[in-house]
Amino acid sequence: MFIVFGSKVKKVKKMNDDYYSYMSKLFGKWAYFYDLVSIFISASGTRDRVVDLVDAKRNSRILDLCTGTGDQAFAFGKRGYRVIGVDLSEKMLRLAEKKNKYENVRFVVADAVNLPFKDDCFDVSCISFALHDMPQDIRDVVLTEIRRVSKRVVVVDYNIPKSGLHRWLHVSVASLYESKYYHDFVKRDLIEILRLHSLRVVEEAYGLVDFIKILICEKV
Repeated sequence: MFIVFGSKVKKVKKMNDDYYSYMSKLFGKWAYFYDLVSIFISASGTRDRVVDLVDAKRNSRILDLCTGTGDQAFAFGKRGYRVIGVDLSEKMLRLAEKKNKYENVRFVVADAVNLPFKDDCFDVSCISFALHDMPQDIRDVVLTEIRRVSKRVVVVDYNIPKSGLHRWLHVSVASLYESKYYHDFVKRDLIEILRLHSLRVVEEAYGLVDFIKILICEKV
């Protein structure tokens, strides 16, 4: 059974009411179709590749932020790590809990802008396919919180081509289903965003051919 930190969620909703209202409606509609979309990511081996690249020590504590229906959390869980998956959407986490067959994986309803965890209490925090769904003010606070609670950080998101037809095709296709915040994200350099939050990329890899970027970061 997942845990709800309700007071935390209500407190931070004042920060950007439009974002919370918009995302609640969006993921409320997408929750039951989300696994159909993410199956391509899992089938490509990207989830397992993330775990391989992290190469955490035995019994490490892993935080999977914006966990959705839990696929990345389960990829860590099946390797024996102690995993907490966090998401703002209770609908998503209900689906994740139905799939959960690991005693070392649990789920928490909480807001990534105000995580209910102590400083450096996780060996690794992973956030996958979420930063592009955030306006800049939310994204900045989320990255600050990730850095606070983690010793190392892993970011998984779109690998957006720099220019040309490849970029146009990538952005055009993703725009058909992504949130309204995606267009701001594609204008920015993800590695530079991380650098501004004192996160240095020490390893860069790709998944689903080169559609996905995996960044292993250390705190500066």
